[in-house]
Amino acid sequence: MEFLQIFTEMSWIPALLFGIGLSFLVIELIVPGFGFFGIVGVLTTIAGIVVRIVQGLNLLQSIYLILIVIAVFVVCGVIMIYSAKHGTLGRTGLFENKTTLSRDYDKTSKELRRLVGQSGRAVGVLNLGGKAKIRGKIYDVVSIKSYIENGAHIKVVQIKDNTIFVRKWFE
Repeated sequence: MEFLQIFTEMSWIPALLFGIGLSFLVIELIVPGFGFFGIVGVLTTIAGIVVRIVQGLNLLQSIYLILIVIAVFVVCGVIMIYSAKHGTLGRTGLFENKTTLSRDYDKTSKELRRLVGQSGRAVGVLNLGGKAKIRGKIYDVVSIKSYIENGAHIKVVQIKDNTIFVRKWFE
């Protein structure tokens, strides 16, 4: 009987706080992120517990009430985690596990690393940036420290972040 008295003798203030708190927690399940709705939901639910305890619950009833609220929080958390892995939440941008790099980024980087030490010719003027023909293929390159005229011999000295750095090379 003590268990039922928690709810049957509850006045409208803690009932309203519990209702608002649980409503905000449901909204947080739909729009996750532990933002406004999650924080306000938790705080109003805790306020409902405090008000109900102040209204005259004994120790056992208070423990029941706290355990019920913790169980509701755990169920909400499990639903959110399940939805993040398998449900609609997992298909949102919040849990997107894709990268902005292309799939062949690392492959391209490995190909470019093979160019270090290779020589070629400037295709157009290299005023910091431009194009060069290396091993019969034209690449975007960046010159180090100097202006390089059209047709000059160049040598690849470094690859960094898929950028080819060259310097003027004298044969």
